[in-house]
Amino acid sequence: MDIIFSANNNEEIKILPVVPPDIPISQTQNNEQFQTINSGTLNLIGDSGLRGLSIQSFFPIHNYRWIKKGSSADAWSYVEFFKKWRGKRVPLRIVVIASTGKEILNMPCTIDEFEYAEKRNGDISYSLTITEYTFVNTGV
Repeated sequence: MDIIFSANNNEEIKILPVVPPDIPISQTQNNEQFQTINSGTLNLIGDSGLRGLSIQSFFPIHNYRWIKKGSSADAWSYVEFFKKWRGKRVPLRIVVIASTGKEILNMPCTIDEFEYAEKRNGDISYSLTITEYTFVNTGV
């Protein structure tokens, strides 16, 4: 599996060097429950909510032979990438590609949470939580 983040229409692209074995993608359903006089509680099916996912892994500081092709062993460049674009308030795009080559996910997203810490060997462990971003046509 490959995970690719891009910012500002591919101005900057980062391929995650180490991908966790499974990444659950969540999507809520905005259902609504209400009480009726004769039928008790009813549950109305609402629109689909925003998709989201969390990734926990590490950015390597060493050029391990098993890191993903096209990625980097410059761990701090990944930290700076997420900090930079989050600070600019620009949505990113995440693309997740299965080992078969099939695209699993391709969506604009916001960074909701980004935590990182330097490990003893210099690698940087991190946790990243993202949520789908919806572009709004302002008519301008």
